[in-house]
Amino acid sequence: MSGKKAVKKQKKTEKNRKKRQYLTAGIAGAALTAVLVVVAAVVIIFESKNTVRETEERYRLGDGVVIQEVSGYDGPFVEDGSDADVKDVWALTVTNTSDEDIQYLKIVAEGAENTGEFDITTLTAGSTVMVLEHSAETYPEDEQDCTYSIENLAYFSKPRSLYQELFTVSTADSWVKVENRGNTDATNDIYVYYKNLDEDDVFLGGITYRVKFEGGIPAGESREEQTVHYDPSSSEIMYLTYE
Repeated sequence: MSGKKAVKKQKKTEKNRKKRQYLTAGIAGAALTAVLVVVAAVVIIFESKNTVRETEERYRLGDGVVIQEVSGYDGPFVEDGSDADVKDVWALTVTNTSDEDIQYLKIVAEGAENTGEFDITTLTAGSTVMVLEHSAETYPEDEQDCTYSIENLAYFSKPRSLYQELFTVSTADSWVKVENRGNTDATNDIYVYYKNLDEDDVFLGGITYRVKFEGGIPAGESREEQTVHYDPSSSEIMYLTYE
């Protein structure tokens, strides 16, 4: 790896140390919930971000999908939810410069000796994500010779929503709470989807986490579920489904 890459990797290492601290703080906060008398809850109000980053481009793949950077990544492996510690994993920084929210995007990389697959979910218009190779492949020495292309691209069939006329979503530490404010019982499973971000507001990982409220919520009632990966300081609620 060149000197320039080594510097970038060092910066990402420092950034990921901070990320690990955020995750640790979130877990500690959840453990303290039982002994706290008062817990401040945050009500989630849906707000779409639509600011495109002006950074150097490596590859334009079409349909508004741009690879800004290719690098090695040190830190927790987020793509499978395991958070296993990894080093020098092949990573892409990808921006959706279109005005449509992407529900699923698969980018494939092909080189003489290496191939990679990068799965991205919920890449909103104007947002950026750092996605890791799905099987934690090491950053290849011949990366400059690799070609990148879109294998699959799907947009949301309808706009993302929290259905605020029916539900209120709030969070406290690692807990997510949903209140059914409607006049009708929600009898199907309710899912709240969220993603994590780094300190530069870049989504960390192609993965989108979700919280399940099994069996729905009766009218006028609320339920809360504890999560593994939600952190109020670095997570963003993306949308809700209930049908």
